Amino acid sequence: MGRVRQLRSRNCVDFLAIQETHLDDVSRFDFHNIWGNEGLDFEVVEATGRSGGMFNVWNPKVFKKDNSIKNRNFLITTGYLVEDGTRLNCVNIYAPQKLGEKRELWVLLKGILIDMEGMVILMGDFNAVRVPEDRKNSRFNHRCASNLNKFVDGLGLFEYIMRGSKFTCLTSKDGEFKLSKIDRLFVCQSFFNRWPADVLRALPKDCSDHSPLLLSLVEANFCSKPFRWFNSWLDREGCKEEVIKVLDNSVFEGGPDVKLSLKLKAVKNSLISWWHRINKKEGEELSSLQADIERMERIMEEGDLEEQEVWVWEEL
Repeated sequence: MGRVRQLRSRNCVDFLAIQETHLDDVSRFDFHNIWGNEGLDFEVVEATGRSGGMFNVWNPKVFKKDNSIKNRNFLITTGYLVEDGTRLNCVNIYAPQKLGEKRELWVLLKGILIDMEGMVILMGDFNAVRVPEDRKNSRFNHRCASNLNKFVDGLGLFEYIMRGSKFTCLTSKDGEFKLSKIDRLFVCQSFFNRWPADVLRALPKDCSDHSPLLLSLVEANFCSKPFRWFNSWLDREGCKEEVIKVLDNSVFEGGPDVKLSLKLKAVKNSLISWWHRINKKEGEELSSLQADIERMERIMEEGDLEEQEVWVWEEL
């Protein structure tokens, strides 16, 4: 959960969808463990025993929920964007394994979504690929892919080009690796028209066999932020002391607005220097390991690993 919280904070995520949570009793789970200390709202589909489970968590200052639809294989959170009131339906999907059950899921979802008001975004584990190139070292099921493609085409959905990796899921057994692109994100035409320059990225897998997917919304009228701040910095060594030191040891001249601007600039420059130091101190070994893992997984995408390389990958 700490890794999810770190990714959420680092990437300023406003809506988070997670599948296969194994969470069968929501009353025992504190969502601030993955979200941080900021305000949040959430919806949950509890697991059946230790199988499945999903939840959506979001920033209520950005998105307001007014309804939801729950199923063991999907969680639909409907509401509107606080900024301008745009209707948005967020669909978290965790598709079943069996072909027939997946086909029934696509039929059910299409019947629900086709008449929904507002924009639609679907995300999650679809447990299916669309083309043979989405798999490596495993069998391509034409019927399964055809069913998914008919569902996508029937709703007029679009898929952003994914950066960062060709595949999103990596499994291994007895030294044999299977790679696939089963984690996906689809949007309706109105969503795509509003944010045509969005960036979809598959992040490093780290401790999971699935890559987290990050969708960054890009508006043409967005300007650069004058000052960036992450609340998670307060938990890092020396952050508060760095801010206090630069404000206590600096003299700022001018009117109130000029002084405020100079203070923010001084704090910003000091924090940049502090972050480089703390990041180097705490992250050298981790960064090296992550880089080696990513390098070897890129090798897997293009060819097979030698026995010694498999052992090194497992150790990493």
